[in-house]
Amino acid sequence: MNELHPGRLGVADGIALVFGIVMPRVFLSTISSLIEQNGPILWLAMVIYTLIPLMALYMMVYVHNGVSSDILMVCQQLIGRIGAWVVLLTYSFMFLSNASLVLRLYSEYTLLTALPRVEFQLVIIWYTVSAGIICYLGIEALTRTSYIVMPFSMAGIAIILLLLAPFYIFYNLTPWQGNGVMQAVYAGVKGAGYNVGVLSLIILAPAFQNARTIKKAAMYALSYAGILRVSFILVYTMVFGIASGAEKTMPLFELARLVYLNQYFQRIEALFIIVWVMFGLLAVAGSLYVGLYLIALLLKLPTLRPIVPLGAMLIANAAMMPPDIGYALQVDQKLITLFDVGIYVFPIILFVMTYWKRRRKKLCTSV
Repeated sequence: MNELHPGRLGVADGIALVFGIVMPRVFLSTISSLIEQNGPILWLAMVIYTLIPLMALYMMVYVHNGVSSDILMVCQQLIGRIGAWVVLLTYSFMFLSNASLVLRLYSEYTLLTALPRVEFQLVIIWYTVSAGIICYLGIEALTRTSYIVMPFSMAGIAIILLLLAPFYIFYNLTPWQGNGVMQAVYAGVKGAGYNVGVLSLIILAPAFQNARTIKKAAMYALSYAGILRVSFILVYTMVFGIASGAEKTMPLFELARLVYLNQYFQRIEALFIIVWVMFGLLAVAGSLYVGLYLIALLLKLPTLRPIVPLGAMLIANAAMMPPDIGYALQVDQKLITLFDVGIYVFPIILFVMTYWKRRRKKLCTSV
């Protein structure tokens, strides 16, 4: 059996893979800029974030049902060899750049919160080596690790949000329309690319049992991520408000710092740094694996293990290129346009080509 296509992954594996890739960004500085742009109605943008990528995935499932093979063969049959290379290389760049940016941001915030005296390069190396080892062990090791960590991570965040109940100020959720409903819709449509990780299911389709498994995994993963995002945004807004919330660089850490149980049990944010770090590590590992998988397909490699060290070094060096975290955030904002291409352009083109091919086949058969 081809190591790239085990064909044994189930719904739980798919949920863990997608959740691990798409969820960590909600805990980064991106939320601060989004809440400043949209106001209290940011939750609506998060709902749109969830729905649009789900529709894109369902279109890609339709494509795969029409052309039964891996993503490379599907694209070659529909848009030719050159078109297939363009699509796969673009998706590979998306996932590798996502891995690099998440690596940089989580390394920066790890220094700020837990290891202020450690060299920046050492933190980068630690994240990179850990993510590389997970990728080297294979897709099953990656998804099983994510599946084990996911319930504890979700429970930890839910506990933080509940313990902050004394700080809730419901007045901070007004005005209900925020800076405008259309502004939130625009932000949701524009930012849907942040959930491009859901397409990892269709990219790794041969590793899963069937199309039904992929659709169920996408539905559950994005639903869990969407509920957690909306809950996080609502609590964050109620606790900090718009003005103060737009200034926070580490939203989850800032919320955890406010939790107070009693005089003997304080500073619980230190415990949740571990949860926070695991989110980042799995996001880097998942994005790295998908990016390298696409390269392995193009190079016709039976396994991606030989290119894991090279890929890990590539994202590590790319992560250290921005001179400061502010520049890294600017690059992240610009790359969202490319991620949107992966959500809107490629799925629509492949969907239309598949539909037209099926329709023409039916017409020819009827004649």
